[in-house]
Amino acid sequence: MRYAHLAKYFTAQKQRTFETNFFLDADKYEVWDEIEIGREYTSSRKFEVLAEDIIAFSQAIMDPNPLFNDEKYAKNGPWGGLIAHPLFYIAISFYCIELGPCNWVRTPGCFNPGQMNIFFEPFRPGDIVSLKLRSTDKWIKRGKYYLQYQQEFFDQFGTVKVRRWPTLVVPPTREALRKYIALQPALPS
Repeated sequence: MRYAHLAKYFTAQKQRTFETNFFLDADKYEVWDEIEIGREYTSSRKFEVLAEDIIAFSQAIMDPNPLFNDEKYAKNGPWGGLIAHPLFYIAISFYCIELGPCNWVRTPGCFNPGQMNIFFEPFRPGDIVSLKLRSTDKWIKRGKYYLQYQQEFFDQFGTVKVRRWPTLVVPPTREALRKYIALQPALPS
């Protein structure tokens, strides 16, 4: 694990087993000139939401809201139990996205100039979340290669929890990707 020093901050089981070296197999990442707009994918990985995942995320971002941290308090709250912080979809996205479609969204050094997020309902313990991805647009502006995906997070009942459109600046070609990977050893770990 390249960033082994971070392990002391991992408190949930998913965190402890998650690969933090996003450059591993980076040569298999998608590049702008190979992306087919409109193509849909569903991640093969599912994220089973556990109370420890919600609490660990909330603690990591230092949000003291007891609806995200305190199961006893949350049980008597408006949702009748623990709910995840609205940005919890980030943890799900990183966990579910594998090599291939939309993988640049979790890569250090990726430039994310904007996104739109629509929240329908909170994630809760017991949810088993799947992620559907669809490339929606790509363009060139000021010499940068932009890519937009739609990400749809839905539970085991098919209920959409979050729909979002991240926009990323990605390498335009395989050659540009190789140059980017070559810079990786120079980055601090």
